[in-house]
Amino acid sequence: MKKIFIILMAAMVATGSVYAADNSKKTAKSGKAYNMSIGMVAGSGIGVQFKDMITDHFTMIEEFGYLGSFAAAGNGGSMPTLGAVDNLVLAYQAQCAEGQGIRLDYFVGGQLKGGYLGGGAGVIGFGAAAGIEAKMKNAPIAFSFDFRPGYGCVLMGGGGGVGAFHTFDWTMNLGVRYTF
Repeated sequence: MKKIFIILMAAMVATGSVYAADNSKKTAKSGKAYNMSIGMVAGSGIGVQFKDMITDHFTMIEEFGYLGSFAAAGNGGSMPTLGAVDNLVLAYQAQCAEGQGIRLDYFVGGQLKGGYLGGGAGVIGFGAAAGIEAKMKNAPIAFSFDFRPGYGCVLMGGGGGVGAFHTFDWTMNLGVRYTF
């Protein structure tokens, strides 16, 4: 019986279920590479990007500025839409690789957007977001690249009346941010 007790205790210690009395300074290992970051985003427009790591794996990205998207109309045509747009991206982020002074994460989630396109037109929409982020270990810099397909509705007003242009829109973005 004593041998079974010793074997069970050794197995519990090995799996981390029991800690020695001198192990009072336990620290939870965080999945976050940083807490917040701010920088620039460019690709389908240009603007300011703020990122907040809310939990170890849940992130919020806020972008505002002169951003754009490419809208594919139902008739097979395509038109660039540029304006003062605000994007909010909520995503799950996790580490996928690490080495040579760089931590590589992927993120997937969704986005909401809204803004003013000029000439009495506005845009609202939602979509998916998927990307990859590289965080430099020895410098407070992070780089990200993402693709965001989604639905957009260009609302037109003024002049002759009110109308809506429903589109499939997408953006590709490259972000560079200072992390803290």
